[in-house]
Amino acid sequence: MRLSLLFRLRLFLSRQRSRVAAYIGLLLIAALLAVLVPLAFQRAVDDGLTVGATKTALTWTGVALALGLFATGAGAVANAMGAEIGARVSEALRRSQFDTITAQPYAFHAQSKAGAVISRLTRSPSAAQNLIQSVFGTLVGQGVLLILAVAMLARFSVTAFVFVLAMAPLFMIPFRVFNKRLFAAGREQTAATSEAEHFLTERLNVEGAVTRHLLHSHPAESTAFAAHAARIRAALVHRNGSFYGSQFVTSALAALGVAGAYAAGALQGASVGQVVAMAALVKLVYDPLVLISIQGLGLSGGIIELERIFAVLDLPRHQLAGRRELDAAARRLRFEQVWFRHPAPGTATLPDLAADAPTVGEDDWAVADLTFALVPGRTTALVGPSGAGKTTTALLAVGVHQPTEGRITINDVDLADLSPAARHRAVGMVTQDVFVLHASLRDNLRLARPEATDAHIVEALRHAQLATLIDTLPQGLDTTVGDRGFRLSGGERQRLSLARLFLADPDIVILDEATAHLDTLTEAALHEAMTRHLTGRTMLVIAHRTSTIENADQTIRLDHGRIAVIHHNRWARSQQNLV
Repeated sequence: MRLSLLFRLRLFLSRQRSRVAAYIGLLLIAALLAVLVPLAFQRAVDDGLTVGATKTALTWTGVALALGLFATGAGAVANAMGAEIGARVSEALRRSQFDTITAQPYAFHAQSKAGAVISRLTRSPSAAQNLIQSVFGTLVGQGVLLILAVAMLARFSVTAFVFVLAMAPLFMIPFRVFNKRLFAAGREQTAATSEAEHFLTERLNVEGAVTRHLLHSHPAESTAFAAHAARIRAALVHRNGSFYGSQFVTSALAALGVAGAYAAGALQGASVGQVVAMAALVKLVYDPLVLISIQGLGLSGGIIELERIFAVLDLPRHQLAGRRELDAAARRLRFEQVWFRHPAPGTATLPDLAADAPTVGEDDWAVADLTFALVPGRTTALVGPSGAGKTTTALLAVGVHQPTEGRITINDVDLADLSPAARHRAVGMVTQDVFVLHASLRDNLRLARPEATDAHIVEALRHAQLATLIDTLPQGLDTTVGDRGFRLSGGERQRLSLARLFLADPDIVILDEATAHLDTLTEAALHEAMTRHLTGRTMLVIAHRTSTIENADQTIRLDHGRIAVIHHNRWARSQQNLV
C-alpha cells in the first residue's frame, strides 16, 4: 500500500521529467566524486609521506580537496533542484486537492470540519514535499554512494568487504522494531494536529472573539486548547522516542563497522594509506546505511500525509452542472415531484474529516413531493414556520442541493443539465447568512461578476442603497472590509449581498430573508429600488415580514417540507394557464 502511494507520485513527477533527470545525474556525480576522495588521500599518505615527496603529498591532498569541494557543490545543487521538484509537486498536489474539494457537493462541506480540510490543503502537501526529497536525496543519492563505496572497498580488502556485507542486514533491525511504532505515533500526531486546527479555525475569527467576550468563555477555551496541545505533545514524545531510539542503534552499528575495517586492515598488513582509505570508504558505506535507515523511519510522516492527500484525490468528482445553454432569457422555473433528503452523517466526506452530526433517518425528508411553478415575470412568496423547508427549497432552485428524486427545470431544461455559467446567468440568490471575504469592497463585489468595472460596481451599490458607504470608507472601493466583513454593519453586509445580485443581474431572483436586518426606512427604499430594477423578473421571495410578501402574485405555504397550500391571485392564475 505504501509503495503504491509512492508509485502514484509518478504522475506528478512525470511533469518534471527533465528536472528529475538532471537531479539524479547530479546525485550520481556527487556520489562518484565522494568515493574518489578516499583514493586521493591514500595516494597522499602512501606516496607523499616519505622524504622528499612533499610536492606529491600536497598534490594529492589538493586533488582530494578539489574532489570533495566538487562533490559538495554537486550535492548542494542537487539538493536545491530536489527542493524545487518537491515544491512543484507539492503545488500540483495542492491544486489537485483544491479542484477535487471544490467539485464536491454541498453535503461534503456541511459534513466536514473546516480546519481539517484546510490542513489537508496546506500541511499535507508540505509533508509530501519532504517525502519526495527524502526518497530521491537519501534513498537514491545515498543508495548510489553505498554501492560505489562497497565496490571500491572490495579493491582494498576482501575481509573488510565481507565484514561490511555481513553487518549491512543488521541496519534493518531498527526499521523493523520501530516502524510500526512510528506510524502509529505519526497518525496520532496527525489526527491531534488536525483536531487542534479545526478548534482554532472555529474560534480565532471575529465571530469567535465576540462570542468569547459575550459568554466569557476564555477559561473554558483555554482548557480545551490545552487538552489539544497536550495530545499533540504526547504524540510527539512517543514518535521522537522511537525515532531517536532507532538512531542510537544504527549509529552504534556504524561505529562497530568502522572499528572492524581498522581491524581488517591491521590483520592483512595493509599500508597506512590503505587503512585510511578503507576507513573512509567504510564510513561512506555506513553513513548511507544510517541515513537510509533513519530516513526510512522518517518517511512515516510523509507517507501518512500522502495517504491523506490521495484519499481526497480519490473522492468522486460529482457533476454539479452539465453543459447546456439556454436559448432565451430564463423565465420559467418549475419543481416536478421533488424530494430531497440530506445524506446520512459522514457519508459525504472522509472519516477523518467528518464533523459530529445528528443521525438522519430514512424517512427524514427535508422536502417531499414538491410540485409547483413560479409565476413567470412575477413574484412568488414562499412562507411557513421555521424548519418547514423554505431555505432548502431555495437552495434546490439554485442547484446548491440536488434533488434526491424528481427534477427542477428552467425553461423546460433540467437544472442539472445547465452549464455553471448558464445557471449563474439564469438564477441568483441572496441568502440569510452573507459571505464576506477578508478583502476589499471591490473584490467582494466582483465575486458575482469578475469583469465588472468600477462604474458597474457603483451602480450596483446605488441600487442596494449603499452608494454613500463608499464615501465613508478610508480607501473607498479599495477598503478592506475585514474578517467576515466586521467593518460593516449587519444591514450593510446584507445590502452588499444584494449589490452582488444586482451586479450579477440574473433572470430569476431568489431572496431569502434579504431585508431581515434592515430598518423600516432602508427596507422601504430598497424595495422601491428592487421594484424598479427587477421589474419583469421571475422572483421567489422568502420572508416573515408581511410587508415583504403582501404584493406577491402567488403564495406557497410549506409545512414539514410539504406544500400545505398554494394561493394565486386572479392575474397569476391566468398567467399559470399560459405556461
